[in-house]
Amino acid sequence: MYGMIFEFMRGYVQERHGGKPAWRTLLKATGRDNQIYFPSVDYPDRELVELAVTAAKTFRLPTSQLLEDFGAYMAPRLLDFYKMYIDGKSWRSLELLENAGGCIRAVERHNPNRKPPRILTQRLSLDKLVLQYQSRRKLCYVAKGVVRGLGEHFQEKITIVETQCMLKGADSCVMTLEREVSVRSMLDKDIRTLARELGIDGI
Repeated sequence: MYGMIFEFMRGYVQERHGGKPAWRTLLKATGRDNQIYFPSVDYPDRELVELAVTAAKTFRLPTSQLLEDFGAYMAPRLLDFYKMYIDGKSWRSLELLENAGGCIRAVERHNPNRKPPRILTQRLSLDKLVLQYQSRRKLCYVAKGVVRGLGEHFQEKITIVETQCMLKGADSCVMTLEREVSVRSMLDKDIRTLARELGIDGI
């Protein structure tokens, strides 16, 4: 797993659970005193799992809740990471998820040894799609959190109905996602679209 994800975890712990001392405490509790994670370096998947489980115990949260909250925190930061693949496109939450598989493959094609998650979607309507998530890491709660975080980023409430999950023995997680777009969000989108048509930047 890329060190970038560990850096997201560090930011999450520091911003939401007690600053730098909390991160140092977490590293010490997992036997990784003074560990520094470099974004482009690969680290064992189990390290992130150990950090997450230890963090949940330390902050007295269910592991599922912490992982989902971490996913939501990570969502807008993933947009920055994949920026070159989505710049100039008018995608929002569901459109990004619909194209996520292609973006992931584009980033990972230079590293054939990596096994990124497999994401497939089936569009049911403008504001509804079925998402299939498959990963040997089985970070299902993180995936749900990313969906929620994207909704929050775009001011869209997304309802998640899970019909199967890898943690319950299924081969993949399958979720039906339906979004409810706020009036303010729709107005902002219309304003930005009009601005682009008129050649006005910065809106």
